[in-house]
Amino acid sequence: MMKLDSASNRELRKIGLQLYTVRDLLTVDFEETLKRVAILGYSEVEFAGIFGSDVSRTRKLLSRLGLTAPSLHLDYATLTDNAQASFEIAHLLGSRFVICPWLHPSVRKTTDDWKRICDNLNTIGQLASRSDLTLAYHNHDFEFADLPGRIQPYDLLLRRTDERLVKFELDVYWAAKGNLDSARVLRSHPSRFPLVHLKGMANDGSTTELGRGTIDFAGILEAASVSDVEHVFVEQNVSTDPLRSIETSIAFLRNQPHLSHGSIRPRTP
Repeated sequence: MMKLDSASNRELRKIGLQLYTVRDLLTVDFEETLKRVAILGYSEVEFAGIFGSDVSRTRKLLSRLGLTAPSLHLDYATLTDNAQASFEIAHLLGSRFVICPWLHPSVRKTTDDWKRICDNLNTIGQLASRSDLTLAYHNHDFEFADLPGRIQPYDLLLRRTDERLVKFELDVYWAAKGNLDSARVLRSHPSRFPLVHLKGMANDGSTTELGRGTIDFAGILEAASVSDVEHVFVEQNVSTDPLRSIETSIAFLRNQPHLSHGSIRPRTP
């Protein structure tokens, strides 16, 4: 959700967390972990395979904590083979976006493989649209490795998928690994990226808290403010103390322009 500041600039009002960051904590105490996420000031979460013991109960828990789940990650095979089951989970959580998060190496070896993937995404996207959902594709860095003819899979994805049916979730960490300028791609394709993953990169190439690495988040957030980005999610693949890490990251975001700071304050337990 975004608030219009002017004719060309928007202010992101909500900060989300990709729950893969706290996956181990969720398996130990699902409810308490979500409670801590909400207390730190996050208002949205994105699920990645751990939904709690009952999805309907999870949605009620989110509501009680003041959280929403606008999107969730579901694997490509499930989306391809049983899209309707995926959509049912999304509806139970109150999500609008279903995200294809990764592709197994066995399905993406050749240019023809990538063309097939694009066509499949268009088909899944059409089915999602009929279910009042939107499909999006989340990148890693393999999408930026050249195929024969110096074709990049990511360019193929952007060109061959139907922009009415397939959107993108830009992961800025993996984009940096692939030498993609995230701010530039957001400005170049303003209608294709409703979701963004904010993930810091340390000097050694590992993931780290926002503001402690090499990625220019100010530039990315500025580009997001003039595109159609609706949701941004903090993520950190590995941390020895995930709750402290996500606290550090949201504190960094509170000091950034293009964010509505009043909406991401810590909450009283």
